[in-house]
Amino acid sequence: MNQSTTDAPVAVETLDDVPEHVLRGLPEDVRLFPSAVDKTRLGVWATKSILKGKKFGPFVGDKKKRSQVKSNVYMWEVYYPNLGWMCVDATDPEKGNWLRYINWARSGKEQNLFPLEINRTIYYKSLKVSLAEQLLLCYLLLLILLILLDKELFSYYLY
Repeated sequence: MNQSTTDAPVAVETLDDVPEHVLRGLPEDVRLFPSAVDKTRLGVWATKSILKGKKFGPFVGDKKKRSQVKSNVYMWEVYYPNLGWMCVDATDPEKGNWLRYINWARSGKEQNLFPLEINRTIYYKSLKVSLAEQLLLCYLLLLILLILLDKELFSYYLY
């Protein structure tokens, strides 16, 4: 049987969707514009060159158990000694800040930010970012780092 399948329309983020507190919280050297790597999302773009080592953050969102998170697009997992693994979930733009609009690079060559955890809080640190360049994280390099640091995770991906 040949059925016609139609994809559900994909919601596209626009600047009209961005809460006022997010726009007010943008540093002077970045702005929000449509993403070059994900046409459905907004991205964070440099309005001037950003030197290597500049720290942005913290990443803000609701603290939730993994089972309560509906999407992993806008969240980070952080280990709390007394609570275990918790997610900082910024899926709701009202709960997050401008860092939720930073997208994943398609390759390590595009990466110009990397995440770091300081006292159970996520920050992004810049590599060199050029004028008019989109700020991007690289998941692959992060995964490699996690595997190298975590033997249990390494075993999971090895076998």
